[in-house]
Amino acid sequence: MGQNILKLIKPADIITLINALMGFASIIMTLKGELEVALVFILLAVIADGADGAVARFSGNGVLGANLDSLSDVISFGVAPAVVSYAVLSNLGNFALVFPAFFMVCGTLRLARFNVSGKKDGFEGIPITAGGFIVALFVMVKDIVPYFEYAFLALLVILSLLMVSTISYPKIKNPLTLAPLVIVLVFNIAAFYLGLTDLVKKGSLLLFILIMIYVLSPIGVKLYDRNK
Repeated sequence: MGQNILKLIKPADIITLINALMGFASIIMTLKGELEVALVFILLAVIADGADGAVARFSGNGVLGANLDSLSDVISFGVAPAVVSYAVLSNLGNFALVFPAFFMVCGTLRLARFNVSGKKDGFEGIPITAGGFIVALFVMVKDIVPYFEYAFLALLVILSLLMVSTISYPKIKNPLTLAPLVIVLVFNIAAFYLGLTDLVKKGSLLLFILIMIYVLSPIGVKLYDRNK
């Protein structure tokens, strides 16, 4: 007889399930037309995704851990951003559906490749968490982006291709490196709930710049080495 599934759940798995719930909540909010709230739920999912790893290092990983993490990430950083993207681009008609769908498929493939690769010292292609995070942040600052819809279509294609690329990205584990990102992220979520719209836009723009530095840095290094 199989083991009771409740006995297999570790503390880190609970955080991972919260990640999935945040993604689900984002989808529901998008369907209800509450786009800004949907975006904040994706940001909360980012925090949960980072927290489950920290909790796992202290309490240990269970047998469900890796698979549960990937399934949750597909919901929160694959499906939820894709649904948000379609809602934002819906005035372009059915044509707009192709780009969010492509993003979701590439993100899912990227996670599947990660699960079978066994690579532990870094990432091949940008993590789907980063992809979904960037999508949410870009939509948050859409009012200050010229020709937003076209820029967003281009961004979705670029992120999709980067997720399935073979470009190596480091795992950032140093708390001092992560601290500025986490502080701004928490501040941004708090500003949203306090109704500080201008601060939310500024915080989102800063977060977008910080995460894009991470995304573009390996590409910049490769181009620099090639032109030496």
